Amino acid sequence: MKVVDIANEIYLENASPTDTSIAAIAFWLRSNVGKLNTILYEDFYVNDSSLEIFDSANAEISYIAVAIMKAMYKVYRIELDIRANINAINNDSILAATDEGFSIKKINRSEILKTLTAFKKDTLVELNGLMHNYRSLKGMPSQVAGDDTEKGIYPHNYSAYERTY
Repeated sequence: MKVVDIANEIYLENASPTDTSIAAIAFWLRSNVGKLNTILYEDFYVNDSSLEIFDSANAEISYIAVAIMKAMYKVYRIELDIRANINAINNDSILAATDEGFSIKKINRSEILKTLTAFKKDTLVELNGLMHNYRSLKGMPSQVAGDDTEKGIYPHNYSAYERTY
């Protein structure tokens, strides 16, 4: 899958945010290939001429790895929102004010931070599940012991529930 296509999907899945662009997301994807390699135990690389992401067999990045990159970007965006709200906690934002009724409604930054933190936690659980599934799919046993072509020989007093020998 092409990096620009991945960036476009991420951009559209995040409701086309105005503070970023497809080019910025594509740059983020290319610059976080090392992090992807670390969490997946893979050897992805960015081709110098095409700027596309390939694996060690020179094949394009798989759809499962793309899903993991999307989850990584989602965590990154949530962290940006959390930092922005922490920095803006000193600035009291007023949502509504009335003159005669003397009512002022302010944004509760701590509730926003709690919601964003819970959302980040859920996204990290999703990311960990994707990573586990990817590793399980790619995992191969290092050794298989035994011979499954011959029938086993068991003592005559063998019980399936307890050993009597």
